[in-house]
Amino acid sequence: MMRERNPEKNTIAIGDGSNDVNMITAAHIGIGISGLEGQQAARAADYSIGQFRFLKNLLFHHGRENYRRNTYAISYIFYKNILLVIPIWFYGWYSMFSGTQIYNFQLYALYNVAFTSVPIIWFTTWDKEYTPEVLLRRPKLYRIGIENVYFNTVIFWRWFFYAFWQGILAILIIFNTMTSMSPNEAGKSGSMQTAGNFTLTCVVIVSNMKLLVSAYEVTYMLVGTVFASFAIFFLFFWVLTIWDKAADDYGVFVELMG
Repeated sequence: MMRERNPEKNTIAIGDGSNDVNMITAAHIGIGISGLEGQQAARAADYSIGQFRFLKNLLFHHGRENYRRNTYAISYIFYKNILLVIPIWFYGWYSMFSGTQIYNFQLYALYNVAFTSVPIIWFTTWDKEYTPEVLLRRPKLYRIGIENVYFNTVIFWRWFFYAFWQGILAILIIFNTMTSMSPNEAGKSGSMQTAGNFTLTCVVIVSNMKLLVSAYEVTYMLVGTVFASFAIFFLFFWVLTIWDKAADDYGVFVELMG
């Protein structure tokens, strides 16, 4: 009845017995209390607590912070992937949409798996905007979820805009400078592979630094995961560009670092 009356609202149901199971499953979020009436409600619920007084901590502390971190994670994952592909799309206009790949294919495939995955996992698990004491003392802070402050249409397109202009800025600066350089011999322009892989290097650095500057708690572990991601990227970049002498991007890392 409450969902039909307020379709734009999220509902929560709390119960401790078998007669509450239908109510718990019908709500957006169900919370079961383990008690004298058995475990039926707890098993049917999304969350289970031992006592009713734990509800305040579940909602105002864990619930509020999980909403903030998870909505950031969703937006950030869109952001970092848009940032990755915008330079490829923009280079398509440069190259008459020839389908030329400007990144090393293996580095491109490892972007989400190895170079940008661990910092966001750490952020969504441990970042804290406020201490639990502050959150429990100021229930008004819970309104960010009710009002969808961190996840709405405006927020999504703002993230898209960030990624779009940063990606275009990177490829414009890099391709208009590095491809006009002559790193090896006079009269020879810089290679597309060098400029393309340097663009990918900038994308990896920018996407990780965006996460670092957005965190409320800049801990040693968060900084460590970010710089470990950089180290892994540069290691793979070096290995993959000295492995095959017949590859187009052979020696690009050495040339770029020079």
